[in-house]
Amino acid sequence: MKRLVLIAIVVIVLGTLAAQFLDPESNSQRRAAPAPAPGAGQRAGGGLDPRVDGGSTRRRAERRPDTGRDWKRPDGGRSPGWGEQKRREDGGETGAKRGSQGGRALRPAKRSDPSIMIKIPVRVSSSSGTAFSIDSRGLWMTARHVVDGCPKVYVLTGPRRGMLVKRVYVHPSADIAFIVTERGAPAFAFAWETLRTGQTGYHFGYPKGKPGDVSSRLIGRRIMRVRGRYNTAEPIVAWAERVRVPDSYDGLGGISGGPAFDARGRIIGVTVAGTVRRGRVYTTAMKSMKAAMARARVRLRDGDGRSAGQIPSGRFANYAGTLRRRLSVAKVICLVKQRRRRGHNPRRPRY
Repeated sequence: MKRLVLIAIVVIVLGTLAAQFLDPESNSQRRAAPAPAPGAGQRAGGGLDPRVDGGSTRRRAERRPDTGRDWKRPDGGRSPGWGEQKRREDGGETGAKRGSQGGRALRPAKRSDPSIMIKIPVRVSSSSGTAFSIDSRGLWMTARHVVDGCPKVYVLTGPRRGMLVKRVYVHPSADIAFIVTERGAPAFAFAWETLRTGQTGYHFGYPKGKPGDVSSRLIGRRIMRVRGRYNTAEPIVAWAERVRVPDSYDGLGGISGGPAFDARGRIIGVTVAGTVRRGRVYTTAMKSMKAAMARARVRLRDGDGRSAGQIPSGRFANYAGTLRRRLSVAKVICLVKQRRRRGHNPRRPRY
């Protein structure tokens, strides 16, 4: 009997010991759990792996610093003024800069600059343009294609009234011309400082034969190639339109020959062309104006030309109206006598 009791005790003890060594749960309590390897739920540098937990944990996108160079227009394109800082063909910074004075100095013209093509009719016809006074004794500056080859040129002083131009001088290789009348108007002063990309410019004249004005921003150099009645290639300055008053005009034809002012009311160029689709205005380079004056032997009197004064950016159109009323900016017309055909009564043009 005693043997049976001892055997039962031994079996119970052995069973208890075997259960302790063979149970996985009790064994896991005795050993420390091993650390998970990098990549299995945890990255080597700490943090959660986005591939764990069935994708419930998503990795946050890294934020890049805002450099101001990735602004885009709503149509997905790019345009100066929407944060585009540099363009190789413009030769400098083209984004919105430090007010009306601009930023980087405009580099010298190069033969490799982008070019635009302007076609003018071979035959001269009646047309209109703009001129501005550079000498109160009756000396005006305008664009060559406005008066070149025209038999009669008038500077209008009122409705259907004007002064006949006595002499015309056109530059042979630039779109610049000088005209002389008996009477003059208050003249403007020139600014010969280096232009700067991004600076503000103002263009006053008579687009479509009616008063019109444009505020623009300088974007760079171009080469204008003229083909037609004469062939030339000259360096010009390109401007991007900001505001046009009135904004109902489809084009800028007729503003050619008008003055281009800086913010201080000084002449910095002659407006010679424009593109409606791209919103560009083109003016002559200062180098061309200096060469034209030297070639035509134009000597400006000291103290005659004066600055138009600080141009208010918000009311520049009203300011331009004052210049027109005193005839410092005037409308120019070219009159060509048309041959009357038999049975045809041409309508008399109005200006």
